[in-house]
Amino acid sequence: LVDETLWRGVHFLLTMSLSTEQFQVAGPRHPIVAVLGEDAILPCFLVPAMNAENMELGWFRTTFSQTVFIYWNQWEQTEEQMAEYRGRTSLVRSCLTEGHAAMHLRQVRVSDNGMYTCFFRHGSFYEEADLEVKVAGMGSAPQVHIEGPEEDGVRVVCKASGWFPKPQVQWRDFSGNKFPALSEAHTQDSEQLFSVEATLVVRDSSVGDVTCSVLNPVLDQEKAVAIYIPEKLSFLPTMSLSTEQFQIVGPRHPIVAVLGEDAILPCALFPAMNAENMELGWFRTTVSQAVFIYWNQQEQSEEQMAEYRGRTSLVKEFLSEGQASVHIHKVQVSDNGMYTCFFRHGGIYEEADLELKVAGMGSAPQVHIEGPEEDGVCVVCKASGWFPKPQVQWRDLSGNKFPALSEAHTQDTEELFSVEATLVVRDSSVGNVTCSVLNPVLGQEKAMAIYIPGQCCSHSQQSCGEGLASLSVLALLGVPLTCCLPGPQSPSSSGFSLEASICCGPDHAGAPTLGGLLFCHQSEKNIPEECR
Repeated sequence: LVDETLWRGVHFLLTMSLSTEQFQVAGPRHPIVAVLGEDAILPCFLVPAMNAENMELGWFRTTFSQTVFIYWNQWEQTEEQMAEYRGRTSLVRSCLTEGHAAMHLRQVRVSDNGMYTCFFRHGSFYEEADLEVKVAGMGSAPQVHIEGPEEDGVRVVCKASGWFPKPQVQWRDFSGNKFPALSEAHTQDSEQLFSVEATLVVRDSSVGDVTCSVLNPVLDQEKAVAIYIPEKLSFLPTMSLSTEQFQIVGPRHPIVAVLGEDAILPCALFPAMNAENMELGWFRTTVSQAVFIYWNQQEQSEEQMAEYRGRTSLVKEFLSEGQASVHIHKVQVSDNGMYTCFFRHGGIYEEADLELKVAGMGSAPQVHIEGPEEDGVCVVCKASGWFPKPQVQWRDLSGNKFPALSEAHTQDTEELFSVEATLVVRDSSVGNVTCSVLNPVLGQEKAMAIYIPGQCCSHSQQSCGEGLASLSVLALLGVPLTCCLPGPQSPSSSGFSLEASICCGPDHAGAPTLGGLLFCHQSEKNIPEECR
């Protein structure tokens, strides 16, 4: 937030005559987080606000020779552009007349990570500002298996790949208590993505489930997989098959699988014994709904359900220790639900149930103001491609929740959910409203904020729409905004006047506004207390 002293200083700059051609360039106060494969916006702006259409604008890396994007003579210039940025950059021109410029960077790569400098040049006057892009990518879900005995315990290994930046691994028991890892090693591939292999030795035979979670430190999101440690598994030798007596154990808790990724469905023999010559299988509700069959040391596909053909394989490395897992590739919504695994040897047959919870993160919510509603303004939030049914929550800047007016869900032909939620805002001083869409299985959400102008509830729909023109552009870019409410309008004015003034930002640490400032009509005496 801007204190009164800073406000007075900036207000003085805003009222300077543009004939002096003096200006400053400002960028986001916090790093811009960009997700691998998605798009990013790198904003900069002029203080005081002035038309930048006829200026030279640019973004570069460490030196001018490392040109990312140049705009000059009202055209985008590509001659000096670095090869890796060609075809991936463009200028967001919507707010150039107000001194706001943003570079649109498409299909973010690991190499885009790091510092950038943006500059504005007008005549012989030149100013620049630095900004940082933090690239982050979620890799594969961890693959966890029991490798064998270790000292007085059992060795468990967790592997994951395709992460950026370097991920953090944490081992926990069912109660959330942490285990110290025996070792943790990271490697990078040719695309600079990280793989990790972490090892744990479990010495407590009653621990039950052990979870390996892999965390992205920039996104603060993780993927986790649990494995069941059979009691006394590590302390019993492999039994002779002449006893032919065994039990089957599966995971105590549901296995979470992300749409489009792979899943492991493990089962184990207790006590441990060689299962290479046994018949193994996984099926759905009945034995006739075969997901995978292994018999006579071969994978059998004749009885397999059509939707699993070509998508399943057996993890054979630990069959001699009595551990078997079916690997399901490219998880689909239809894979969601209960499974049964079985082991058969001679006349002895045992089985265990396990549950697979499929989950997918859909699109980020799109939020817009639809129009006046009773004594307020109607705000609509839409998102699609989620599984299972997502949960929608409306909040103000302080985190206070709003009750939705309505919420409707639909499913497409692929069983993915779309949601449309509606809110009526009656408090003209609320400022920002955030719509968050939560996946209840993954515990992860995507959110979008929209600014509700203070007079939007009392103006006609047309004047509100006119006043929101530049704000709508920012909202569509996914830029969270926190702005001061507009001051009183003269009787002859309609809507907003985008004249020199200052607004507040950013909303949240690590989620910058477009430079932290936005220009709207405002006199100093009407500045809300939180903006001083």
